[in-house]
Order: sequence, then C-alpha cells, then structure tokens
Amino acid sequence: MQKIWQQPFPSPQNNKTSVQMSAIAGLCVFGILFFLKPFGINELSISKAFIIGLQYAAVTMLFSLLCNAAIPYLFPQLFEEINWTVLKEIIFLTFLILIVASGNILFTALKANGAISAQLIIGMLKYTLIIGIIPIVISVLIKQQQLLKKYRTEATEIETLIAEKKADENTTKEIFTYPEEIEIENEKEIGDNLPVLLQLSGANQHETLSLNAADFLFAQSSDNYTIIHYLQNALAQKVLYRTTIKNVESQTIQAPEIFRCHKSYLVNLSQVTHITGNAQGYKLHLGQHQFEIPVSRSLNATIKEKFATLQQA
Repeated sequence: MQKIWQQPFPSPQNNKTSVQMSAIAGLCVFGILFFLKPFGINELSISKAFIIGLQYAAVTMLFSLLCNAAIPYLFPQLFEEINWTVLKEIIFLTFLILIVASGNILFTALKANGAISAQLIIGMLKYTLIIGIIPIVISVLIKQQQLLKKYRTEATEIETLIAEKKADENTTKEIFTYPEEIEIENEKEIGDNLPVLLQLSGANQHETLSLNAADFLFAQSSDNYTIIHYLQNALAQKVLYRTTIKNVESQTIQAPEIFRCHKSYLVNLSQVTHITGNAQGYKLHLGQHQFEIPVSRSLNATIKEKFATLQQA
C-alpha cells in the first residue's frame, strides 16, 4: 500500500487545471445543497434552495481557485512535480476542501450577522470531510492509474520509432564500412550530411563551448543559469553558464534534433535510447548516462511528431 502513495502524480501547478477543479468543486457543492438539502435547506422553497446553492457554489469556486493558484505560487519548491506524489495530492486536496469549508462558514456567519454556533461550525467541517475525503482518495487513485496506463502505452509506441531509428543508423554504419564499394554520385549529398557545429556561449566572456550537435546531450535551467551536458571523447561532461535556457535554445536552432521538451530542459532527441511513462508524463533516457529528462504534458503530441520526423530523416 505504501508504494501506491509514493507513486508520481501531476503537480497542481497548472492554471487551467486549477480553474477546472474549482468549477467542479462549485458544481459539487451546488448539487449537494440543492438536491440533498442538508442544514435545514429542505424546509425552504425550491427557488430559495436554488439561490443558496448558487451562493455557496460561488464561494466554493472563489476559495478553491485562490488556493489552487496562490499556494503553489507561494511555495513553488514544495509543489515541484519531480517530488509530487499520490499522497501529497490527497493531502493537498483534503487541505483544500477544509479551506473551502472555512470560506463557506465565513459566508454563513456574514449572512447570519455572526450568529452561528460552534456546533454548526464543527458540523459543517465534519460534513465536508466526510463527503470529501473518500471521493478525493478514489478519484486520485483512479486518475493515477489512468494516466499511468496512457503514458506507458504511448511511450511504447514512441519507443518503436526510436528502435527503428537506431536500427537504420546501425545499417548505415555497416554499409559505410566499405567505402570502396559505394559510388558517390552527388558531392552535394556529402555536404548535406556534414555534422552541425554548435557555438554555445553564456553572459561571461570565458563561457564559450564549441561542439558537434551530435555530442550535445541536454541543457537544464536553474533561474538565470543553465547547465549544459555534452559528450567529450564519449564521456559525459557538463558546464554551468550564466544564461537562460531560451538563449541556449536559440543557439541550437540549426540542429533540428535538439528540442525544448520542457520549460527547464533542452534535449538532443537523437541521444534518446529509451522512453518511459508514468502519471506525470514521458521520461526520456539518454544512452548509458543515467539521465532522465521530463517532457511537458502539453508537448506530448509534438514530441511524437519530432521522433517520427527524425525516424524518416
């Protein structure tokens, strides 16, 4: 059971997802109040129950949206996706519904001019937890399994493209082992296959690096600094430059195999030998170097196309 709670899960650092979750929370509150009619609402007319349902739904959406957007923004390191798990998602959502419940209690107090009892407050919090915690756990576990299956299946499809590309490269190497057997018909084709030379630089004068695009592994940003990983004599090396990942991306634009797969990562897709998937999305693995590069979920379709294009090249 412990292993399930530690499984990776998408971090809530997404504005679109925050809006969707807040809207769903508001609809759930409206449905509970209007159809189940707790807290004496069953004694009111349908029109008054409808208005009350809308009011509390609006309060729920407002507090939910503030929490979903503000808390990850104020504590970005806590919500880094690399460390986000199923258990953290459940805890965060439980905390979220308690904040929403507190907002509804505050709204109730304002409507009643502060005339609410401690018993009512405790009852509302208890009712919120009872109706909220079980659906939260079930929905998170179901979503984790759905995403895991989805990304593993799609990763397998992309893995096929990678394997085909590597097989083609091995075949090409075998052919060119005996150059005397090959008749070169067009010298331009030779020029087209020359390696692309990259000139990478940072803000400081001594921060310059020249290398073939094929030797570029990946770049990882950290604030205004970027770590560039590359191969030198088949050994992995790295340098730290004072520059942004966007600037490094602009310096590699002539190499189509180098792709911005994440807001913090630039990767050489031709160096990818393996791809896996979990609930957070794709993970790219580079050769024997034990590097694992995440892919933004918004780029899932794009990276499939990139691998397909490289396979045809």
